[in-house]
Amino acid sequence: MKSKLKRITYKELLRKKKNNEKAVLVTAYDYSIASIVNNSPIDIVLVGDSASMVMMGNPSTLDITLDEMIVFGKSVRKAIRKQFLIFDMPFLTYQVSRRDAIKNCGRALKETRCDAVKMEGGKEIIDRIKAVVDAGIPVCGHIGMKPQSYKKYGGYPVLGNDEEEITKIIEDGLELQKNGVLMIIVENTTDLVVKYLKENLKIPIYSIGSGIDSDGQIVVINDIIGLYSKFTPRFIKRYENLSEKISIALNKYAKDVKNEKFPQKSKIPKTDRKIFLKAISKLKI
Repeated sequence: MKSKLKRITYKELLRKKKNNEKAVLVTAYDYSIASIVNNSPIDIVLVGDSASMVMMGNPSTLDITLDEMIVFGKSVRKAIRKQFLIFDMPFLTYQVSRRDAIKNCGRALKETRCDAVKMEGGKEIIDRIKAVVDAGIPVCGHIGMKPQSYKKYGGYPVLGNDEEEITKIIEDGLELQKNGVLMIIVENTTDLVVKYLKENLKIPIYSIGSGIDSDGQIVVINDIIGLYSKFTPRFIKRYENLSEKISIALNKYAKDVKNEKFPQKSKIPKTDRKIFLKAISKLKI
């Protein structure tokens, strides 16, 4: 008899932080990959708006809609039964007003059955984050370098190199905790900044390219297994090159088809010759 799958809850994530145990996070977008992740030691899965680039071929995260994101979210949810699941809210689904934020975050929570939604921003959108939290919707914060604001930065820079940036990021983190977010992802931020947040906030602090002094690390799974090569972040370590393996497999498949080695004759259903002859004798050609 199979044992019941133990789900990773927010309480477990807080325990890990308290005991200084690293949490492991990945971003995934589809059922096939998520099914593999479900049976792995991963703690948290993020359905990221980076699906815009990785899965849809768009130039940035700004191009994906809530409807499109929900399709990815539903697909991943069907596979993920163990991990804590976070859904990334797309650009302009929460920035405009508190009403929009509650409505869209609520829809995402309801339709994808995620455990929390992720919203990029700090003090500048704190009223919308608070409104969502007050509506009973769990929120994961995202501060530091915010990809949805990449045009403002002129790219994807590392932040925290001057006093103003350091102060802004830390104040954003403190404000998010004060207003009830469950956890914070800190992206492309210098190491001492993320370390300070980890040591001074009670909620988990997870790093994207912000050093090891955090409560855990998050990467896009396609980056570390070699399934997306258009852009590779500076901090990524590639653990496998599946693109190369898939290419080899496709070449072998094409060769077998051309040489009539696929499909194998022994695997093809056999037709009863008498029935076949009888059937074609009735054809009017």
